[in-house]
Amino acid sequence: MAMEMLGLVGMLPELKQTYDRILLSTAEKNFVFMNYGEKRPIPARGGKSIEFRRFENLVVNAGSYTLTEGTPPSVTTASINTVSCTIDQYGMYSQISDMLETQAFDPIIEEYAKRYGYAMGEALDYVVRDIVDATTTIQYADASVRVGTSGVGATGSGNYLDAAEIIEARRTMRRANAKPAEGNNYVCIIHPDNAKDLFEDPDIVNAFQYAQARGNDNPLFTGVLGDWMGVRFVETTNLNIRSSYGMSGADVYEVVMLGKEAYAVTELDVMQARMVIHPRGTGGHTDPLEQYSTIGWKAALGAVILNQEFLLKIYCASSRTPAA
Repeated sequence: MAMEMLGLVGMLPELKQTYDRILLSTAEKNFVFMNYGEKRPIPARGGKSIEFRRFENLVVNAGSYTLTEGTPPSVTTASINTVSCTIDQYGMYSQISDMLETQAFDPIIEEYAKRYGYAMGEALDYVVRDIVDATTTIQYADASVRVGTSGVGATGSGNYLDAAEIIEARRTMRRANAKPAEGNNYVCIIHPDNAKDLFEDPDIVNAFQYAQARGNDNPLFTGVLGDWMGVRFVETTNLNIRSSYGMSGADVYEVVMLGKEAYAVTELDVMQARMVIHPRGTGGHTDPLEQYSTIGWKAALGAVILNQEFLLKIYCASSRTPAA
């Protein structure tokens, strides 16, 4: 009997937390969009939605606050905006046959845990990305009037991400009075294809070459994109790419810049992302001959844009996919 239990390699309940750690440590490497949302979990028995409230700045017009002696001014009323976010559940699972589990050369369960860690991180980041993608503040690379007047289809070969686009996006953030998202920096999430174009711009290269500290920590040597003009660059392949959508069939990339409190991410306190493992022999009538075990992940997550003006999307092309 003891030998039979030992045959359940990697499936003992005592080892469950080990697999949970594998799942989360692998997933967190892919949490890019989730990292920059305001975190507001929902407590137990608190329902599956949460409401965010924001007091808008009071409108101050020149001369409107001048008092006339002995006369009270007009009453000023604050404006309050509310935004709701609802949780949805997400998950995946696999069946592992008894023969595969016991006879495979590789540690099947552990490998599935690693792969599911990666898949969970990617899937949940996609959920948040798709919410962020709904921003209405849009900038078009190289457009004569960049923000909000052109179209995705007008982006084509040569409309690459460069220093001028970053400065324009930063100006939009500053004009909206958006606060920096991380330290003193706005965060710019970019695809590696766009990072190549950006770091071929002499304005960017010269800044890191002459203004940054010399040595091995310089971004030109580390490969970590670093900060420039109050903007922190973060690379990910999880950004949307509209294939053959631009002029002459060019692929159109999305670059996201954000300030503090641009969007929020909410989870359930009592249903956090976790691994779910059912060893062989626990399936009852659904597995009458104890032929398989199951392994998967489950999570509950919601995301919502809090302030459209604190979130901006740049449409641009890439030198990797020039127009035909």
